[in-house]
Amino acid sequence: MIFENFENWLLTTDCFENHDVSHIDVNGNQHYIKHSEYMAYLGEMTVLIANKATIKVEQVEQWYGYTDRTAHAFYNAANGPSFDTHTDPIDVLIECLDGKKTLEIDGETVVLQPQDKVLIPANTAHRALNYEKALMISYGISDTETLTRIR
Repeated sequence: MIFENFENWLLTTDCFENHDVSHIDVNGNQHYIKHSEYMAYLGEMTVLIANKATIKVEQVEQWYGYTDRTAHAFYNAANGPSFDTHTDPIDVLIECLDGKKTLEIDGETVVLQPQDKVLIPANTAHRALNYEKALMISYGISDTETLTRIR
């Protein structure tokens, strides 16, 4: 998937009805988009895209038919906001779909181009630096606890 396809998909009823969508503010806080009406969702998404927000879409494992992991899409503009350095209790595989994603993993800088992947072991400190526009998928390997909770 490339930027244009993803931006268009964000504005669909499929995304609205089947995925939890949020954005990350300049302080690294996540805010879920909670609209019961599609037109209100559409308006907010249009503004977020125009303002070059960092957008997170959950339940992306549905695209691939995965039942043994979670998958979240992250879309960010150049210098877009990101979460602070954090750890995850599970292994996470990051895949760059479009653009260039710069990550800091355990103090080391890693740059991903389209189709590049990097594995971040459980409990390893990491963060996205978002120097350039990027579209990526974060796979929570063996994250069946989260899958069970959201089902």
